[in-house]
Amino acid sequence: MVPLISLNNGVRIPQLGFGVFQVPEDQVAGAVTTAIEAGYRSIDTAAAYRNESGVGDATAGVPDLFITTKLWNSDQGYDSTLRAFDASMARLRRDVLDLYLIHWPVPSRDLYAETWRALEQLYADGRVRAIGVSNFQTRHLQRLFDEFPTTPAVNQIELHPLLQQEEMRKVHVTHRIVTEAWSPLAQAQSALLRDPDITGLAEKYAKTPAQIVLRWHVQLGNVVIPKSVTPYRIKENIDIFDFELAQDDMTVIAELDNGTRTGPDPDRFNVV
Repeated sequence: MVPLISLNNGVRIPQLGFGVFQVPEDQVAGAVTTAIEAGYRSIDTAAAYRNESGVGDATAGVPDLFITTKLWNSDQGYDSTLRAFDASMARLRRDVLDLYLIHWPVPSRDLYAETWRALEQLYADGRVRAIGVSNFQTRHLQRLFDEFPTTPAVNQIELHPLLQQEEMRKVHVTHRIVTEAWSPLAQAQSALLRDPDITGLAEKYAKTPAQIVLRWHVQLGNVVIPKSVTPYRIKENIDIFDFELAQDDMTVIAELDNGTRTGPDPDRFNVV
């Protein structure tokens, strides 16, 4: 059973979900169906992934799911955000969304505050159960704290043992924002999963390297959304709740942090 994490408005999100970044539209419905059958109850997509329709096909009529999608950069702005939300909801075939995120701050456009006002309106209208952001740095969050009454429920950031984001996580704790980790394995074929410390722990606990890293996330309190289209890996990634890493082993993983990003720097990513 996947634990549930309470957001700052009382809505609860499964601590481990299924991500569909880079999963093609013609494969995503099958992958999501496999995930649901394996026990996942949280599915994370985005308008930019171009697979919301497939997610909608796989999740329509399935009870007790938590669905997240994200607003793409070119749709930022008050009115355009509301239109983009309607389009995502049509593709997802949902009346109410569980979590809606601003995908990137896009500092060059300086529209994320106006966009946040639109998300607050969607939340006030009952069209989304919780609102949050993705890839926001401290200064982006601070502007929202200063200008708006609603604190983001979630900040979804790149986070893995090579990029542990300790300072961001402290900011999140202070403001009761849930940390959600994307690229939680530093990419599936990364050197992280071949690191001797990680492979040594995998041998010690009779688990895979990926399971060790995902268990580390869970014990830190992160929400985590691993991605795979391979059925055995989809099942493997959720099989992490029957063991616990000792504190000494958590410390071993903590020492792997070297600031390595697998994705863009949010302060410089302005693609629309």
